[in-house]
Formats: sequence, structure tokens, C-alpha cells
Amino acid sequence: MNAQTTESATEREAADNTKANATDRNTDAKTPVDQSNDKDAIEVAAGIRRAVLDDKSLSTSAHNIKIVTDGDVVTLGGPVESVDEKTRVEAPAVKVATGKQVRNEISVARGAEAAT
Repeated sequence: MNAQTTESATEREAADNTKANATDRNTDAKTPVDQSNDKDAIEVAAGIRRAVLDDKSLSTSAHNIKIVTDGDVVTLGGPVESVDEKTRVEAPAVKVATGKQVRNEISVARGAEAAT
């Protein structure tokens, strides 16, 4: 028996973020392809990523949010575990992206809002 066969259906569904990524199919949604190659944009995105990763209390989902910097706009996207995490990811983004607009398009896992 391997590890995959011992997983419950619920565990497999929880690990599958296909539904969460469905928003990327919206032509207006920012995706990593939209990341500018401008030096400033790359530095801002990297600075935000470092700040998010430095917060060890955040979930893996929060550590893996999408960060897209294009011009004067930084877009944050993807699912997180709670409303608190959504706020805690946005705060360093605003701090690092001085002079830029931060669009927080992060979603909260279903059911988590009721728990907070």
C-alpha cells in the first residue's frame, strides 16, 4: 500500500487547488505571466515574498500567494486560511510597495470566515 492509497478523499480534495485557481481563467485576473520584468517590479515582488515567508506563523497557503507587480500596481491573489491571514499578508505588501497601489484579491478558504 502506498501513501496515495491511504489518503482519504477529503485530504486529496483539500490539496487540490484547481478550483481556487479557476479565478485565473478570468481574463481580468492577474497571473504570474503579468509580472513585469522591470527591475523595480521584480524587487518589489521579491521584497513582498521575503516578508511573507519571514512570517513563520502564516500557513503554507499564505506563503504561496501570487504576487504580481505591474507598473504601479501590486496584485495579491490566491487562497489563505483566514481573514486574519489575508490582512497579515497585505500589511507587509503595503509596506514594501511604497508608492504603489496594492490590490488584495486574496480569497479566504471556504468555512474559515465563519470560524473567525
